[in-house]
Amino acid sequence: MTTTLQNKPFLDYAAQLEHLSHKGLIIPDREQAVNILTKISYYSLINGYKDIFKDPNTHNYFPGTTIEDIYQLYLFDAELRGIFLKYILIFEKNIKSSISYHFTLLYGNGINYYQNLNNYDYPKHIPVLQYLFKKMNEKLNGKHASPQIAHYIATYHDVPLWVLMTDLTLGETSTMYRYLKGRCKTNVCHDFHNIGRNELGKMMIILTKYRNICAHGNRLFNARTQDAIPDCTAHSKLKISKTGSLYDYGKSDLFSAVISLKYLLSENDFRSFYHELKKAIVTYQIPQSTLNRMGFPPNWMSVLHIKVYET
Repeated sequence: MTTTLQNKPFLDYAAQLEHLSHKGLIIPDREQAVNILTKISYYSLINGYKDIFKDPNTHNYFPGTTIEDIYQLYLFDAELRGIFLKYILIFEKNIKSSISYHFTLLYGNGINYYQNLNNYDYPKHIPVLQYLFKKMNEKLNGKHASPQIAHYIATYHDVPLWVLMTDLTLGETSTMYRYLKGRCKTNVCHDFHNIGRNELGKMMIILTKYRNICAHGNRLFNARTQDAIPDCTAHSKLKISKTGSLYDYGKSDLFSAVISLKYLLSENDFRSFYHELKKAIVTYQIPQSTLNRMGFPPNWMSVLHIKVYET
């Protein structure tokens, strides 16, 4: 039998709560539960956050689980998104400033310089760079050019890189960094505690993925990316466990973003990030079983104190 939407009838709030009760979810206050569903929707709340509360064999909720438990996880995830987005945006601003400064210092100022293949490590990557230039031109020539770009075009018939950079996405900025020549990459890395060129590139990719999850309001706490950050000092200093030769935490999970921010933020910014993150985890009384799903090892709080770069 073919499954269609007609086989999955719409349920009003009362029927939704009855369905949840039938699956073993405790609903102490139905009026409050309806209020929650009115604000969030069944799909966003239940389909988004039910899995850790359900027995994978019976598909029923674990004994004692209430709708408030799911709601609290939803609220925690929303706060988590705000924290990560805030500090990834700080890194985004810093990396854009660094790339625009060092590129312009080495090659020159203006469209003819940052759209010149000779200023990139391009022989094997011409299509990717041409696509990047296309995205740049959409921001430079499009009907919806930002006011600052429109001003430079009207006044100077050109746009410096540091102005264009404000309109590039973090993903586009990551692509530009990936194909910078070695000297320019090294100079950028110097601004981030002399991190390795490959490490910075991989961490930018991870942070881009998590930034987009946060910005689009998607579920964050147990998200994974297909990319991974390289094995680094933070993994070994935290004594993260391994399965074979692979670290169990901090590679493509949310903790990999924590490790990346450890390397890429200033000490003061990372300390602020850490304390906001810790406060949210404590406030919502997040158990280690949930932290495991986030990729946080049992000793994750030690990340504040470990030294991962020379000062």
